[in-house]
Amino acid sequence: MKRQRVPGPGRVWAECREQIRHVRLRGDVEAYADGQLTGAHRMRVAAHIACCWACSGSLQLLRLIKVSLRHHPQRTPPSLASARVRRFAHHLTTPPGQVRPRR
Repeated sequence: MKRQRVPGPGRVWAECREQIRHVRLRGDVEAYADGQLTGAHRMRVAAHIACCWACSGSLQLLRLIKVSLRHHPQRTPPSLASARVRRFAHHLTTPPGQVRPRR
């Protein structure tokens, strides 16, 4: 049986510190994608994105989502009021003996 090596406290702390850094940077990556960062802060986030595969992947995903939203027509979801009116109209038009489908 092979003995598993347990990481030392320094390694565990480094991984934990990096995870905390990513939690703090999550909003910064989104602001970077939107072009809201300026100056030195923008440069720090750009440097981190250049060397971090997780944050660069998040940035690419955000950019793809933005492009997708830009190229599709604006669609608004139906309002709750219109759904209720349609349901009530269906209720009024269904004959009394017929089973009404539940919506």
